[in-house]
Amino acid sequence: MTVSRTFCIGTKGTGPGQGIWRYQHRLGSPWGDRSPDLLVEAPASHFLAFHPSAERLYAVAEGTDGSVASFDVNADCMLRPTATVATGGAAPCHLLVHPFGQWLYAANYGNGVLTAIPLDEAGDVTEDVLTYHHSGSGPHPKRQQGSHAHFTAISQDGAWLIVTDLGTDQLRAYPLDQGRPIDDPVLTALPPGCGPRHLVVSPGFLYVAGELSGEIVTLAWDEQQGQGQVVDRCAASTREGDHFLSHIERHHDHLVVGVRGSNTLSTLRIRSDATPELVQEVATAAWPRHLAVAEGAVIVAGEGADVLAVHPLTEAGAGEVSAEVAVPGPMCVLPL
Repeated sequence: MTVSRTFCIGTKGTGPGQGIWRYQHRLGSPWGDRSPDLLVEAPASHFLAFHPSAERLYAVAEGTDGSVASFDVNADCMLRPTATVATGGAAPCHLLVHPFGQWLYAANYGNGVLTAIPLDEAGDVTEDVLTYHHSGSGPHPKRQQGSHAHFTAISQDGAWLIVTDLGTDQLRAYPLDQGRPIDDPVLTALPPGCGPRHLVVSPGFLYVAGELSGEIVTLAWDEQQGQGQVVDRCAASTREGDHFLSHIERHHDHLVVGVRGSNTLSTLRIRSDATPELVQEVATAAWPRHLAVAEGAVIVAGEGADVLAVHPLTEAGAGEVSAEVAVPGPMCVLPL
């Protein structure tokens, strides 16, 4: 019996063929030896998340009036819509399920709102939505005129929900009570013009991908206070052109990050003092929007190339592209 690993892919747009796709990688077989299939047409399903214990998949619908849908996932990874709820924000761009499985968080880029959505016993979204509004701005004349919540993460000890705000160059840490954000957030200031997009939580440190500055910003993280202090800034690319960082992941003692503009995938080694250094940079698919580390590879969503680009992992980091899988407008790669 052939064992496969399933990947769900969120895509952009609202036309035919846009929605949630599935790619099944047969373990031990070459990447790209089979074609993906469309599971369900779902408009602007840019980002996906999976429940930690229930058979539920979640997808954003990125529009002026944002929403999140939940889907039942059967044994064949086919999807059945179960519920949809408005986020109370605009252009939701990221989803995260709390490890306890009772709350789903959505970052709304359009107006900076954080949404906390209670989940029922089956894992479906419910209407009792909580919204948390943010304000502020940054120095970039076009990208930082207001708050733009972009990503959420749970702190190492599970006590804080950390929200990146690309528009205000801040992290906001909400204390959690059984997964529910409570009280006012604790603020951490980042370098002006950084434009924090996504981050990686590591013991004692956070690694923030600055979309606008093209840097990985390292922060020493105080679990008691829910606050970080900048200790290092490291350029994520040495190539010519723009360096708009996208998603960042940690793999052992390396960080991998997508760089849009130069269209590269960078590997940074984490040194003994916890600060990163750039050690490898390779070409990847155009406009690397998102990536996942799984099955000995980095799988990059090349939004501008309509492909998933597969980079094998070595001791030195992410290598050159070894295979491509055609998917229309991939925006998110979710290993199941």
